[in-house]
Amino acid sequence: MKEISREELFKLVWRKPMTRLAEEFGLSDQGLAKICTRHAIPKPPPGYWAKREAGKEVERRNLPPCPAGTPSIIRITQRSQFQRKSREGRKRVEEVAVNIAKTSIPGTLRNLHPIVAAWVDEHRKEQVELRARFRAHQPDDLWWGEEELADLTERDLYRFRVTSALLNWFETQGGRALEGSIRGKLKMEVSGEKFEVSVVEKMYQFHGKPSDEPKGWTAFPYHHNSALAPTGFLRFTITTYLGTGVKKEWVETSKLNGEDLLPTVIAGLLLAGPALAARRAEFAERDRRIEAERVAEEERRHMAQLEQEKWRLFRDRAKDWEEAQRLRSFLAALEANPHGLADEIDGMPAADWLKWAHRKVEELDPLAAP
Repeated sequence: MKEISREELFKLVWRKPMTRLAEEFGLSDQGLAKICTRHAIPKPPPGYWAKREAGKEVERRNLPPCPAGTPSIIRITQRSQFQRKSREGRKRVEEVAVNIAKTSIPGTLRNLHPIVAAWVDEHRKEQVELRARFRAHQPDDLWWGEEELADLTERDLYRFRVTSALLNWFETQGGRALEGSIRGKLKMEVSGEKFEVSVVEKMYQFHGKPSDEPKGWTAFPYHHNSALAPTGFLRFTITTYLGTGVKKEWVETSKLNGEDLLPTVIAGLLLAGPALAARRAEFAERDRRIEAERVAEEERRHMAQLEQEKWRLFRDRAKDWEEAQRLRSFLAALEANPHGLADEIDGMPAADWLKWAHRKVEELDPLAAP
């Protein structure tokens, strides 16, 4: 892990080509470019370095102000560290999954988790309302074209049953299911940490003939991109960012169905809480370090100001000393030539005026007083 300020990275980006700089950070040039984009750091345009090497005039952009909510300290995780963290994250999930007893996914909609049961009720209620509106417009309004809501399909029912098993299972392991939408978006909590999860159909880009495109596979086609088609597998994703190297997505395959995959998914959800707590502590430590650096910088600036003030006072005293020396010489010259003095000066007898002048010179001379 390397930490660098936004200003320092900006200077480096314009000091050497992105590919060379990325190697020093242990990143790909695309990875470093994304970091720059995320922190609003301008990058040299294409051809910049070739023009510079050819001695041609090039224009360098200025660093804009740091966007609101964007940290000024950038943390760069090298690829080797990321890969190590990823391996460690997978290993932790596997270790926790071993201790989670396997359970079966129900074959019916009986005894569904309350969140999923509410989805079924919501769908049935919407069907009833649409049918009632349809009957209310017949036979007078034959143009009535509102489509009737389709029944839940096998894919919908499977997703509901798997999600219900996931939530019930998660709660038996000490977690809490807080809420969820029929789209498969869930809010969960473990170890006092809240996070979001999605259980949705994994889609793929369909490139076949329009007549071959899968249709009617779900009662909720408006929940999905019309250019995508279903794979027949579910994807489980922790959508809340947990930090680098944390396993947060699992996908069914032809060899690994939901029933076999759920223990691993549950293990990943259980580890999300500690990961979020660690991330919060990490951010708190980073903020503490940034604040300490700010205070130290403020102290350095204050000490520099004191140093400048002391130097100014020293120079002023030297000037006062020089001035006192010059004035003493002048007074000595006056005293050596008493005929050059009037009997009264500035309303004072000459003798009193000379005493006053000597006293003022002594007050001015920094070496005369202790």
